[in-house]
Amino acid sequence: MHIQSYLENQVKNAHPLDHVIMLYGKALSCLRIAKKAIEDGLKDPENIKKKAENIGKATEILAYLQGSLNMEKGGEIAKNLNEIYDILIDELVRANMENNTEIIVKSIETLENLKKAWEDIRKTSDVRA
Repeated sequence: MHIQSYLENQVKNAHPLDHVIMLYGKALSCLRIAKKAIEDGLKDPENIKKKAENIGKATEILAYLQGSLNMEKGGEIAKNLNEIYDILIDELVRANMENNTEIIVKSIETLENLKKAWEDIRKTSDVRA
C-alpha cells in the first residue's frame, strides 16, 4: 500500500517531461516482457496472454503520446513524432500478429533513442530552471 501511494505521489508531482519519460519506460518494459514471452514459447497460453497484453499496453501508450502532441506548437518535431508513433503502432500490431521479435527489438531501439532524447531535454530544462 505504501509503495502504491509513493508511486502515485511521484506521478502527481512529476515534471511534465518526467511523465513522458515514465511512459516511454513503461512501453519499453512492456515490449521486453512481450519479446520474452515469444522467446519462451507460445505453446504456453500464459505466454500468448503476456505477449498480447504487453504489446497492447505499449501500443496504448504510443497512441496516448501521439494524441497528446500539440501539432500547432510542436511544429516539425511534433509532425515527426506523429509519423514515428504511426509507424511504431503499425509495426507492433504486425509483431503481435506474426510473433516477430525482430520488429519488437527494432521498436525497443527506437523507443530507447526517443526516451534518451527526452531525458536530455529534461536535463537541459533543469539547468534553465
